Amino acid sequence: MRSSITECYEMSRNGLVVGLLVISSWGTHNAMSQTPVKLQSDRVIAMYFHRTQRCPTCKMMGGYSEQAVTKGFAKQMADGTVEFRMIDYEKKGNAGLAQAYNVKGPALIVAQIRSDKVRQYKDLDKIWSLVRVKDKFTAYVQSNVKDYMD
Repeated sequence: MRSSITECYEMSRNGLVVGLLVISSWGTHNAMSQTPVKLQSDRVIAMYFHRTQRCPTCKMMGGYSEQAVTKGFAKQMADGTVEFRMIDYEKKGNAGLAQAYNVKGPALIVAQIRSDKVRQYKDLDKIWSLVRVKDKFTAYVQSNVKDYMD
């Protein structure tokens, strides 16, 4: 259940104004039990942005992304320090989120949240070249999620 997504603006390290998102009270569920999980104020979010109509490759990337996160970080998902989201960026309610992360097409974004504010994020653009090699795709996604966990 999503209760609110609010945009806030913070100064980046180099002084440029960067639009950051505060994702608050975005309830999540444990992938195995579907029981609600309390999200932590410090966490990592992997967000697969997709179109409403998806081709087989985009469906595959979404599935691989979800598996990489839910299977690789099951404990962290259960305690709310890692979460995964599939987001249809063509839906009106998701336009601000897609714009904040500069999403123009299907993309996997990993964001590091500290004190409920986006500290940094990365577009994992290599998923396009790795989609036909599931093991490498999974390792790439998991490595990037892990990098943001400290």
